[in-house]
Amino acid sequence: MADFAMSHHALSRAVDMAVDASEILDAIARPRDDHYNIRTESRWLTRGRITVCMRISPEGMPTVTTVLWAKPSGWVADGQYGAIEGREDPNLDDARLRVKKRRQKH
Repeated sequence: MADFAMSHHALSRAVDMAVDASEILDAIARPRDDHYNIRTESRWLTRGRITVCMRISPEGMPTVTTVLWAKPSGWVADGQYGAIEGREDPNLDDARLRVKKRRQKH
């Protein structure tokens, strides 16, 4: 596997979500879904329960910018824990709809 970096935010998200390194590596090496997001100028690589967002840094290094739940159930379960330090209490009433719309775009 090629070298890549992880942003501070991506590392924080992975820890917050209890995602281990093997899940991140698997999503990068063998994504089930792979699409380019024009708005964020990044590749969204989905495998299993996560989506890894990657973009090329100004130095040319592929960098994971964030880790997201791939399925609505992940967002809903995550929201049940409420707000933690540095994170607002999310309104996840429409989480299923948002994930479904994201999938339909590609």
